[in-house]
Amino acid sequence: MPRQQSDQVKSAKAPVGRPPSMPAPRATILDAAAKLFAAHGFEGASLNDVARAVGVTKAAVYHYFPTKKDIFDEMMIDLLERQYAAVSTEVNAAATPPDRLKAFMRAQAEFLEGNHAAFVVMLHGFGGIEKNHWTEQQLALRDRYEALLRTLLADGKASGAFAIDDVATAARAILSLMNWMVRWFRPEGKTRAVDFALQYYALVVSGLQPRS
Repeated sequence: MPRQQSDQVKSAKAPVGRPPSMPAPRATILDAAAKLFAAHGFEGASLNDVARAVGVTKAAVYHYFPTKKDIFDEMMIDLLERQYAAVSTEVNAAATPPDRLKAFMRAQAEFLEGNHAAFVVMLHGFGGIEKNHWTEQQLALRDRYEALLRTLLADGKASGAFAIDDVATAARAILSLMNWMVRWFRPEGKTRAVDFALQYYALVVSGLQPRS
């Protein structure tokens, strides 16, 4: 699902500099920064680079984001919130545990393809931003998303649909499989991310089915 051009996520810091005269400035800046951070790494792209990509002055970027870390923080919160909304909607609409797992994997793949640059930044493209620099809010949003998968796997185990020894281990394996796509998947390629996800689902669900 492509990014919606909205400015719903607001920075906690007071704006400085001159506000840019363009629609949805925060979303526009975040989109430009995601592409730059994904291509050059967090340390390899400057606020000047972001301003040039957007077509505004550096002071205009400062009005919303005083530092690159502020851009990264809002980018991750925005991405994680939209990912949960998109994926949980599909999961909750499915009836059985296998269907819910398929919905989870399909929806994550579709969301990854529609937000590829930001996913690259989140999973491996931010260079100097280490895990211990993530905010409590970002970690809570990540944990909520992982809990969505663990819950549907636990439901499948309880119903007998899945033969799982440890739900947390199974969830980590599935997330690792899905998240690794960002390292090799290219949106401009011939095969869509959801097609790869369905192949992964077939492999995963065959391994989770109870043995007779």
